[in-house]
Amino acid sequence: MEVKASGCIFLSVSTGRILLQLRSRKVSHPGTWAFWGGKAHKEERPIETLYRELHEELGNIPAVIKIYPLHQYKAKNNSFFYNTFIVVTYTEFVPILNEESSGYCWVDIGNWPKPLHNGAKGILYNKGLVKDIRATYNMAISEKEETASWWWDLKKSLSKKIQVKSLQQ
Repeated sequence: MEVKASGCIFLSVSTGRILLQLRSRKVSHPGTWAFWGGKAHKEERPIETLYRELHEELGNIPAVIKIYPLHQYKAKNNSFFYNTFIVVTYTEFVPILNEESSGYCWVDIGNWPKPLHNGAKGILYNKGLVKDIRATYNMAISEKEETASWWWDLKKSLSKKIQVKSLQQ
């Protein structure tokens, strides 16, 4: 039987830190730090699984800037697939935990809590994937600055048009 799942880390643009989940005693791998997410339902696409799981585990999700795919794990016998995403948010937030979590932490990239869930460990200790996480942060910062610059330019342009129109009246 094939099992598919999706999970994520949250990445705050304002701090560059990542949100991880401490798994509760009511789930497999209790007491380990892990990603947010879970198993897919029937024909769900990976992103649909992620959204559903996040709503189950966190309730309301804060404003999301963008979601980037990070990695897909495939078991050697093709029985298990796990899609990992990076969910970029503007700021850190306090998650509302359900029974699957007993805690959370915002951590600096590379300063991982212990013990890590084996799946999280496989990604967070992979230098190439950590490099991708850092690159995602740098890209998000750049896009945020471009958006701010674009908004300021638009505001100045509109202001000038309003002033010109006022003078013509």
